[in-house]
Amino acid sequence: MACYISLVFLLGFPAMYSGSHTLQFYVTISSAAYPGLPQYSIIAYVDDVQYGRYNSDTRRCEPLIQSLMVFSEHLENQTKLAQQTEITQKAFMNLITDLLNKNYDINYVFQTKAACVLHEDGTVDVYKEVALDGKELIVFDKERQEFVPATQEAVLLAQLLNKQANAMEDKIFMENECTQHLTLYLPYIKNYLDKKVPRVKLSSSESESGTKLHCRVYGFYPRDVEVKWIKNGRDEIHSEEAAQILPNPDGTYQIRVSVGVTPEEGATYSCHIDHSSLEKTLVVPFETETKNSHITYILIAVGVIVLFLAFGLGFFIQRKMKGFKGSQQRVSTNEQETTQQENIL
Repeated sequence: MACYISLVFLLGFPAMYSGSHTLQFYVTISSAAYPGLPQYSIIAYVDDVQYGRYNSDTRRCEPLIQSLMVFSEHLENQTKLAQQTEITQKAFMNLITDLLNKNYDINYVFQTKAACVLHEDGTVDVYKEVALDGKELIVFDKERQEFVPATQEAVLLAQLLNKQANAMEDKIFMENECTQHLTLYLPYIKNYLDKKVPRVKLSSSESESGTKLHCRVYGFYPRDVEVKWIKNGRDEIHSEEAAQILPNPDGTYQIRVSVGVTPEEGATYSCHIDHSSLEKTLVVPFETETKNSHITYILIAVGVIVLFLAFGLGFFIQRKMKGFKGSQQRVSTNEQETTQQENIL
C-alpha cells in the first residue's frame, strides 16, 4: 500500500521549471509494521534521479550514486538527522491520528513530500504537503507562509502547526539547508542529469484482433516525454493501452506506445516524439523502417544461400579431385604390376 501511494505522489508532483533544479524528499510512515516493509522511509531525489534513501530497518542514509560516497562525514551527519526525524515524524503521525479521530486498529499510510526548487536566477521556491492514504491534508502556502488545510477535517491540524511556527521553520530549512545540499550534490550527479536524446525502434505484430504498431522510445532523459502515433501525417491514433514511463539502470527512461490499426492501401503511419532534448518533434515513419528491415532480411538470406552454395560447390570439387587422383594412382599401380609380370615372363 505504501509503495502504491508513493507512486501516486510521484506522478502528482508539480512539474519542474525549465532551467531549474529540484531537491525532493518523500517521507512515508505506516501506522502498522509489515514483514519486509519498512515502517518509516525517506527517499531523496535531485530532479527525478533518486540519489539517496533511509528507512527504519537499516537506520542509515544510503547514497545510490557512487560519486556521492566521497561525502562520508556529510552522510554520517545526515544519518543522525534522519534518525531524529524518524522519531519526530512518528510522533507527528500519532498527533494527526488523534486530531482526525482515526481508529488505531486500522493501518494508515502518512506521507510528507517536500521540495526546494533553485532557479537559474538564484530565486528559490519551496513546497511541502502532508497526506493521509494518498489524500492531501495540508499544503504549505509560500505567499502566506503558513499551512493551509486541504480538507475540512485538517483545519485543526493546520491551525496547530501554524501556531507552533512549524511552517516558518520548514520554510527556513527548505530555502537554506535544502538548497545548500542541492548545490553540493549537483556537480557529482551531473552525468545523470544531462539531457539525453531518445532513441526509437519501431515494430509490428499480428494477432487475431489485427495489426499492432509498436513505438519503443528509450535512453532519454529527463523523464517527461510525449509519444504518439499519427496516421497520414495528421490524424492521431489513440492507444487503448496505458503507456508507462519506466526507468533504466543507467538513469535514463523508456516507454512503449502501441496502437491497433487496420491496414489500408496508401495509408502511412509514423511515431512522433516530443522531448526537451529535441529542438523539434522527432518523426519516425513506420514504412521506412519496415522496408529497410525487409531489404536487410533479403540481403542476409541471399548472402547465406550464396555462402552455402559456394561451400557445397567447393566441397564437391574437392571430393571429385580426390577421387580423380585416387583413380590415377590405382591405374599407375596396375600398369607397374603388369610391366613387372611381363618382364618376369
